[in-house]
Amino acid sequence: MIWPFRRRAALEPVEPRTIDAAAIVRRARRLRFRVRPESVLQLAGAYHGARPGEGLTFAEIRAYEPGDDVRHLDWNVTARQGRPFVRRYVEERSFVLWLVVDASASMRFGREAQTKADRAAQAAALLATAAVHNGDRVGLLIVSDRIETEIPAGGGGRHLSRVVRALVATPTTSRKTRLAVALPHLRRASRRAMIVVLSDFPADESLGLWRQASRRHDVVAIRIVDPLERNLPDLGLLGLGDAERDGRLTVDAHRHRRRLDYAARAEDRRQAFVRWCTSADVDGHEMSTDTEPLQTLMRVFERRAARRARR
Repeated sequence: MIWPFRRRAALEPVEPRTIDAAAIVRRARRLRFRVRPESVLQLAGAYHGARPGEGLTFAEIRAYEPGDDVRHLDWNVTARQGRPFVRRYVEERSFVLWLVVDASASMRFGREAQTKADRAAQAAALLATAAVHNGDRVGLLIVSDRIETEIPAGGGGRHLSRVVRALVATPTTSRKTRLAVALPHLRRASRRAMIVVLSDFPADESLGLWRQASRRHDVVAIRIVDPLERNLPDLGLLGLGDAERDGRLTVDAHRHRRRLDYAARAEDRRQAFVRWCTSADVDGHEMSTDTEPLQTLMRVFERRAARRARR
């Protein structure tokens, strides 16, 4: 994958840096500000309707009312009382959402405040807030080709603040991407969880490892792309480089054929992601950096809820 190297921040070697605590607080506050209460309420409802349930717990037996599911009729009580009674169940509330956020160098591509990394952090903050709002627990893994930060699953406002701070404060020690490094940490989860992976998926991921994860957990992959990755702008000579490897080249973006080839390669990458999701039994979606994450997340969960309703 290639990137215009005039965006030099995406190409320079990644070194551990000194953390400015005041800057972290400011960035965390800005990120929390973007997670508006009305957005959280809207997303929380969609998230709750789309997340996999942990099962049903018996609540009570009561008289049948029009509209009750006849499959829940308690025939023994019905026979004794001479009129229909149903067993009522409630969905178990204990649930864990794991966020796997890509922090590799390729995620820094994009316009200021709208890089792929920015959108991933915003989406992760929205999801974490919606989950906590629903009483669920949230865990966070920030990865490159290694684990950069791990926050065990937890709930409540203090835990949410810790997750948001990690999203803006984690220094990256590697430029490369290998999302599967998160899986050994997720295998410790004793119960079924939802795993949401936020990345640009720049490289092939292990089918076998992710297929194993999807058998036990509900895995959602959200591929974050920038419009400039789909279409090469007609700007004449451009220097291009790879954010995760060494090497640069110059291309003539004024040539129509070159731009067509660039768009075709972008489509190939999109199709490869779709095939990988299908083969790994992962629920795949795409998010553009020129769209607010809330819009994409709402579409994701509305589609998932519709699929659950059809089952």
